[in-house]
Amino acid sequence: MHNVSLSLFATVTAVVVGVCLVPNSEAGDDLRNSITVVYNHEGAASASGLLKRGGFSAFIKLEERSLLFDTGGEATVILENLNSLGFGGAELEAVVISHNHWDHVYGLPGVMSSARNSPSVYVVEPSTESLEQQYPRAAVVAVEGPTQIAPGVWLTGPLEIEFMGAPFFEQALVLEHLDGLHIIVGCSHPGIVTLVERAKTMFPDTPIALVAGGFHLRSTGEQEVRQVAAALARLGVQKIGPSHCTGASAVRIFRERWGDRFISFDLGDSYRF
Repeated sequence: MHNVSLSLFATVTAVVVGVCLVPNSEAGDDLRNSITVVYNHEGAASASGLLKRGGFSAFIKLEERSLLFDTGGEATVILENLNSLGFGGAELEAVVISHNHWDHVYGLPGVMSSARNSPSVYVVEPSTESLEQQYPRAAVVAVEGPTQIAPGVWLTGPLEIEFMGAPFFEQALVLEHLDGLHIIVGCSHPGIVTLVERAKTMFPDTPIALVAGGFHLRSTGEQEVRQVAAALARLGVQKIGPSHCTGASAVRIFRERWGDRFISFDLGDSYRF
């Protein structure tokens, strides 16, 4: 596991001291019921003026609450992007960490130092102790299985895979909506199909409106990618937004298969529901 060292966490926290995020209420109001990519190395035209870096984070603004899914790899970068997009200084209901890799968690000290409140940080249970040591001021909550963290907001709980010879765990975020489930993933190390199947098990009678995020298919052959796409289609995924670690070739295959139901999910893109 690529855990964050205590010394680096302290250094990053010191760097962001004094950074002030100015709320942009107009932008926030305009983006209610939306998922916006605030950290990514992939960027579309909508990413003009934003900082592109390796990693991933998405800001989720619902009617009555806001959440952050992953925090990217650099504290100062995510702070600047949040501010540029009008989410600076937001009061967060929760911060969800999909998995404990640097490009999804290094931005945490900056987010926690600047949030107007002290949001709970939901982490897969095997990584809880590590995150508590790395950032003792965070209200870390261990996630052991499917968990509701707010009305209509769920976590799949940890799914296990072997990574670099050791057990590794990752979770996905699931939003309930009238249109169906919106499933947001970080890197899909256990497999994007496996994560979607877990969400489907949690809500067997609910259609899947969207699956978006990192699918971890950059080094996967075309035939296998097409098999993954076919499996997601069989699960009834209506719209798809692969990004981050998915890889250009795999993204092209998903775009071809889903056609006008493919959505761009790169830096600066917002999906409204």
